[in-house]
Parts: sequence; C-alpha cells; structure tokens
Amino acid sequence: MHNLPLPNPDPMPLPGPLWLLMALLLLTFLLHLIAMNLTVGGTAIALICTLRRKKDAFAARLAGDLLRVLPVALAFTITLGVAALLFVQVLYGNLLYASSILIGAFWIAIVPALIVAYYATYYSKSHPERSGALWLSLGLLLGIGFVYVNNFTLMLTPQRWLALYRRSATGLHLSWGEPTLVPRYLHFMLGAFAIAGLFVFAAGVWTRSTEYGRWLLQRGAHWFAAPTVLNYIIGIWFLMALPHPVLMDLFTGSALAASMIGLGMLLPLAAIMHVILAAKTEKTLVHARLGIGATLLTLVVMVIVRQQVRTSYLAPFLHLGELPVRSQWSVIGLFLVLFVAGLASVYAMLRPWMKARDRQIARQARGAS
Repeated sequence: MHNLPLPNPDPMPLPGPLWLLMALLLLTFLLHLIAMNLTVGGTAIALICTLRRKKDAFAARLAGDLLRVLPVALAFTITLGVAALLFVQVLYGNLLYASSILIGAFWIAIVPALIVAYYATYYSKSHPERSGALWLSLGLLLGIGFVYVNNFTLMLTPQRWLALYRRSATGLHLSWGEPTLVPRYLHFMLGAFAIAGLFVFAAGVWTRSTEYGRWLLQRGAHWFAAPTVLNYIIGIWFLMALPHPVLMDLFTGSALAASMIGLGMLLPLAAIMHVILAAKTEKTLVHARLGIGATLLTLVVMVIVRQQVRTSYLAPFLHLGELPVRSQWSVIGLFLVLFVAGLASVYAMLRPWMKARDRQIARQARGAS
C-alpha cells in the first residue's frame, strides 16, 4: 500500500452494493458523454457552418438546425454530468475532493463559465448570422473540458498532491506533470467532433429523400470519419503515455481488459467503414444502422476501459471492495424510478417533434419530385 498522507474514505457505508453503484456511474457517464459530444462537437460544427453560411445555403441551414438543438443538449450535458459526478463522489470522494482543492480556482470557475456558455449559445440561436457568441461558447466549453480532464487526471496521482500543495495552496495547480493529460484531453475533444458528425450523418439518413438530407449524409460522414481516424493516433499516444504498470495491467491483467482494448481498436474501424458505405452506396439504411451501432458499442467499450484505467491507477491507494456497505434500497429504488421516468419524459417530448419532422420531410420530398 502507501505511506502518503491521503484523506481516508468517507466513514459512512456505501448506500448500495458496489456493483450497482459502479453500473450507475458507468451508465450516467455514458449518457453524459453522448450529450457532451453533441454539445461540444455540435458547437464546433455550427461555428464552421456559420462561417460558411454566405457561400453555402445548406451550411446556413445546418447552423440554424444545430443552434436550435444546442441549448437543449447543453442542459442534458449538465444534468447528466451532475448525476455521474455524484456517483464518482460516492465511490472516490476522498480522492476527488483533494484534487479539486488543488485546482480549486479553476474548478469553481466552471460554474460561471457554464452560465456564460449557456447564454452565448442562446444568443447565437437568436442571432445565427453572428459568430462571436459561438466562438465564446466553444472556447468556454473546451476550457471546461480541460479543467475536468485536469481534475480527474490529478485524482489518479495522489503521490503528487503533497508537493503541489506545499508549493502553493492557492488552488491554481493544473496537472501539467501528468504525461497522459494532453492525449487524454485531445482524445475526448476529437471524439466529441466525431460523434457530433455522426449526429449530422444520422439526420442525413433520416432526411435522405431531400437534397439537404443527402448533403447532411455526405458532410456528416466526413466529419465522423476524419477525426475518428486521427483519434487512432491520439489513442496510441494516450496508451503509450500510461505508466508501465497500468499499461501492463490493461493488456495482461485480465481477459476482460485485453478484450475491451481489442474491441476499442476494431469497432471504430467497422463504424468508419459502414458510415462511408452508407454515404457511397445505395444500401444507406443498412450500413447506417451498423455504423451507428458500432459507434455506440465503441463508446460503451471506452467507458469500461476508462474505468479499468482508473482502477489500475488507484490500486495502491484504494480498494473499493473493502469499503463497508449499508444498502438503502428505498433511496436507490426512488432514484431508479425517477431516472427511468425522466428518460421516458424525454422520449415523450421528442416523439411529437419527430413525427412533425417526418411530415415536413415528406412534404419537401413530394415538392422536390
């Protein structure tokens, strides 16, 4: 184990079985990740399209469509992020709180930055011809992501905390000494652009009977495939930057870890292939479903691998299996009921909009013919 002056785990028992809390952490983080990807990557694509709006009518139209979606996507990002953060605090609170103190000034700044980014997105929705607010929103979102990656990276290296705190107690530390910081951050941000591109691609598949839909299909495929290929290089950089014991644990520690790494490398290739085939062949719907399915599986695999990396990093400092458990099934049951009801409410709100959109697309297709 260790001789470091680390905070002890919370003396209160875990409120539920470890497997359930871990499953809820991974599920809420996966949902947060999807919403975050649409928000950050969608803001970047909306900015690109806004800058091209005078030369490309379809780009102007996509910018408008994205600007109507982005405020809602950002709200989902925040809400689902809070849920995931709560489960992290339950399981790793003693470590997360300590690292949060070391970067405290940046961590606190997330709240006003989110507020400004939120209103900048709303302003862009009302003034789509102006790019300044979108630049501001994108810059703030990228900065918030960088702070989050710093905190969750610093959380994994308690051996650095005491020296950092002795150097300065002002809460202005960032995790620059961590070799995985930059590739980890780039991996997330490139992934965000790729997933947002996949959303555009999916919208193109849905509206492929129109000229605008076919344009979305082609552009979305390009915006998905290019950053995903580039992310292979970043992903290898990230793997090679991991400490040797962590890397060996991933590849030789268990069959599950090794298989997840293998799937994480193969599934994106399958997704790229099917997305490109959907854009280039007549079997659009079949390949689109396979490409989107492979991408969703990739996200699931990467969330699992991320947790395995965290577990390996923290093995010398924390064993979650040793923490006491006193299950509060009434609270857990209430959470699950409200969580499922919330997802059902979202579906109920989206369904009428999707039906209305289908009718609009059908009218446009009949008009074009």
